[in-house]
Order: sequence, then C-alpha cells, then structure tokens
Amino acid sequence: MASEDAKFPPQHRDTQPGKQYLMHPQPQTVNPQYKPSNKLQGKVALVTGGDSGIGRAVCYHFSLEGATVAFTYVKGEEDRDAADALALIKQARSCDAKEPIAIPTDLRYEKNCKQAVDEVINQFGRIDVLVNNAAVQFHAESIEDVWRMPTVIIRYFLCIYMVVGGL
Repeated sequence: MASEDAKFPPQHRDTQPGKQYLMHPQPQTVNPQYKPSNKLQGKVALVTGGDSGIGRAVCYHFSLEGATVAFTYVKGEEDRDAADALALIKQARSCDAKEPIAIPTDLRYEKNCKQAVDEVINQFGRIDVLVNNAAVQFHAESIEDVWRMPTVIIRYFLCIYMVVGGL
C-alpha cells in the first residue's frame, strides 16, 4: 500500500484496453497478508475481464479461497496479460479446485457471452459466482456521454442473462 506522501507518476493510455504488463507502477494483484479461509471451496466462478487489474486480483483471491476459476479476456489485445493471470491463478489453486481456464472473447456480442457461459458450464457443470468486471474506461465530459457509449451497460446484462438462463 502506498503511503500518503507517495505520488504516482503521470499516466496516459492511447489505446484501450490497458495492458497490465506495460503499467508502471504495476497494479497490486496479490495481498501478501491475506489469509484464505476456504470460503469458496467447491464453487465455480466466472470473472469477466479477469486478465488484469481488479479482475486478476479477484481471480487470484477466489482461487486462494478454493474456487475453480474461469475468466474472460480480449483475444489478441490481452493475450500476454491473460497468460500471466492464468499462471498466477494456477499457482494459487487449491488441490480441490479444477484447473482454471481463460476464455478469449469479446463480450460486446450476445453470442460471445453465451459461448463463454456455455464453455464454463460444459467444463465445470455450473456457475456459482459471476463477477461482471470486464470494462474499458474512456474520458467523458458528462454522464450523458457515458450512456451513449456502446459498451457501458449491455455486456453486464448479457452475461447475467446467459448465466441465469444456464441454471
């Protein structure tokens, strides 16, 4: 954790999504003082956008808690982050959890949401936890501008709809 006096260097991204392996300073994925207590033992979790940032931290800590973890990422753009995240999750995996999987997909499209959910259900039999984390961030002058962005809300409802439909 940074002290109150610590200053982060200025940051600017020309492209979205951000690539964690290029970030300086690196986001803190692992909390070395975290003590797992098997709260998710036997559960299956799908985390959208689990390749980097908060999504990666969620995947890692869910794995420590005993969950079988699947996550989505954008193929091509996020391959390196996905590989790094998958290796980290495998390292944290409990002996009872199944091998984690990374699903390359673009969740802006309904068929891709369905395919991701179906893949998890086919591989693990169910989804107990859905973390809708996939997102990109763009500068907007007003809330009206945010609502006009095509990726803001739709993907969240699509994944929820597909998971509930698969239950």
